[in-house]
Amino acid sequence: MQDDKDDTVYCNIRMPVAQGRHLLQVVNALRESQALPSLDRVLQDMQYELIMGIDIVENPPSWGTGSSGSDHKGPRGC
Repeated sequence: MQDDKDDTVYCNIRMPVAQGRHLLQVVNALRESQALPSLDRVLQDMQYELIMGIDIVENPPSWGTGSSGSDHKGPRGC
């Protein structure tokens, strides 16, 4: 039986919003240049992830904030 290995690479990188915006500009320029057609899908995915990440920081969603409109602090006053 042949071993079917997944050769997918995952990359999760943290950075400040300013660096994210700069990286997005670089990725946009690379895609627009069409210099790396074999990476176009990866660059498209990077654009999406950067845009979403920047948007979440600049416009935090109301869900998941724990804010229910009450002053209840939860366990240990958190």
